[in-house]
Amino acid sequence: MNSIRLLVLAAGTRVGQNILATFNGRRDNVALIATTSVADEPGPFGYDTVYLIPETASPDFEARLLEIVAREDIDLVVPCRDDDVLMLAKLRERIPDLASRILSGSVAAARAICDKAEGYAFSARHDLPFAPTLVDGGPDERAAFVREHGFPLIVKPRRGYASLGVYLVWNERQLENAFARDGTVAQKWLGDPQVLARFLDAVEREGMPLFHTFQGQRHSIQVVVAPDGSMTDVMCIRLQSDRRRSKNVMADPEPAAREIGERCGATFSAAGWRGPLNIQCQKDGTGRLLIHEYNGRFTGATMTRWHLGFDEVGTTIAA
Repeated sequence: MNSIRLLVLAAGTRVGQNILATFNGRRDNVALIATTSVADEPGPFGYDTVYLIPETASPDFEARLLEIVAREDIDLVVPCRDDDVLMLAKLRERIPDLASRILSGSVAAARAICDKAEGYAFSARHDLPFAPTLVDGGPDERAAFVREHGFPLIVKPRRGYASLGVYLVWNERQLENAFARDGTVAQKWLGDPQVLARFLDAVEREGMPLFHTFQGQRHSIQVVVAPDGSMTDVMCIRLQSDRRRSKNVMADPEPAAREIGERCGATFSAAGWRGPLNIQCQKDGTGRLLIHEYNGRFTGATMTRWHLGFDEVGTTIAA
């Protein structure tokens, strides 16, 4: 039997390592080929073959990628980073013959997934329950947003990952400074605002704890959109980080989570998306589940979902 030949981009990332882990005990019929732009990154060397390539933004990246796809007779190119998701979407539209071998969708859908301002606008157009988001950070717009939603607020880069550059702000000066940085959006705080007030009171009494988080319980929904536009699976989990290096994860039985997954999957499918779609949600103060960001790839929770019985990698390859 011929092997399925996968090319995993940026395989040294946590996502790349999660993908590799899900093949434990079942890779006899799979050739796992990886790329990395870091020569001494140890992660990719669990793969069968590893290619050192330029970074995605390099003008030489595309030619090198196409060379590897041809040389290795790749069946499916799998992105592990947001930059690669958008790059593959552009490549897919420019070279339609590659579409069946690229785990990405249309450029328009990829922009809505990778850019939080575009994601908010896309969700508003399609009546998807996205957290209220401020994109235009002028003084009048900031004041109106604060009047409606109050402090604290979450500020984050339009394009980012792993909570890098994400801040919790609780006054006008902090919000103004946040929007002095290019490419910033603000979102309504979906947690209990009293959590921050209690934390700040404790800081005054006791000092700043070395490690802390305000994330609370998160709802992660993973959808797989097949090449024909149908949804092959909707996987819902809850995550709660209680300590610096540990978290509780469980399957999420709430109908609201599955409904959001099905609605988002159908909407993004109609916009041309294909492959994994991750929907990150939290509940607001009224208990309503709201989306705060999208991802168009496998995620840091891929292996966790696999241990819970959700085989998104296998489902995607089969589709």
